[in-house]
Amino acid sequence: MIINKIGTNLKDIETPELIIDLDILDANVNTVSKAYSNSHLKMRAHTKNLKSPYLARRQVEAGGSNGGVCTAKVSEAEVMVEGGFKNILIANQVVSDDKIERLCSLAKFADMKVGIDNIDNLNNLSKFAIKHNVILGVLVEINTSMFRCGVRSSDYAVELAKRAIELEGINFKGVMSHQSIKDYTTEEERWKIGEEYIDICLESKRAIEEAGMDVEIVSTGETFTFDIVLKYPEITEVQGGTYALMDLNYPYMPFDIAVKVLSTIVDIYDDKITIDAGNKCIAAPNNATPLIEGVKSDLVEMGLDYSVHKILDGKKYNIGDKVYLLTTHEDGLMNRWDKFVGIRKEIVEGSWDILGRGCHH
Repeated sequence: MIINKIGTNLKDIETPELIIDLDILDANVNTVSKAYSNSHLKMRAHTKNLKSPYLARRQVEAGGSNGGVCTAKVSEAEVMVEGGFKNILIANQVVSDDKIERLCSLAKFADMKVGIDNIDNLNNLSKFAIKHNVILGVLVEINTSMFRCGVRSSDYAVELAKRAIELEGINFKGVMSHQSIKDYTTEEERWKIGEEYIDICLESKRAIEEAGMDVEIVSTGETFTFDIVLKYPEITEVQGGTYALMDLNYPYMPFDIAVKVLSTIVDIYDDKITIDAGNKCIAAPNNATPLIEGVKSDLVEMGLDYSVHKILDGKKYNIGDKVYLLTTHEDGLMNRWDKFVGIRKEIVEGSWDILGRGCHH
């Protein structure tokens, strides 16, 4: 098909299509690489966003990385192990027996680590690790802002760490946390929020050390705190995901949007345009709305295979023109597609499968 042909001009690509601008991707990755290459901490790329061993490898090879990746679930970890990664943190809890079995299988081929926040789950991890004759690394997850998983007190973090050290088949590695920022106001506020959340994680880390246990890994931070974490000598790695491809949620960060949906205008009426990209192409959790790149636009209607957008100057477009649709949820967007097309200066450089998409189990 023409969309896969190297050297094809952007204007000749069939739509809708998932496009990654490789120049923007490289610039985003290099921003982090420059910040971390000579730093005490390193990037652990979170592949729930990328869903592609190829893209993760580009991040690692750029520098400033610890050579490992994060995943959100076992199925994503399986894709990354198959893609050649040997240092993986499942930044979540793995609780069902069948998934723990699969986790132990992966531990025969890679250094597997997983988040914990419950002693019963920890005991179960040990049971299956013994059964499979493997070692599972564990990090105590600290709840700082998300209130979905993670321990709520440093005392319980200490209790979990002690139990992990006692158990056969378990290697206590350290602590981890993940933060989110709901509404950005100022740089001062971003730093204040980031520091407050990270300090909660470090409080548990210090409590564990004061109880006489070593903490090898402190895995925290994300896109909105990628620069804030540099002030903390105790942090060893950052779980960065969105920064490489980006979406509309972080306009205040020094990264640009590399992943976009190329679409064609199929109808124009007054100040509205209809394009051939709809809900099948994107993910919009919490009713987050996409935007047309380069113009002020408002979403009027979202269908499965089309969407209607009100724009300031409809006369600037003609039927058949191509536009980019930008979204607010990058990892959901990547999960909609089987592959992406990589371009440089509007010329196709290649097409790659998104091997981690659809990893529901």
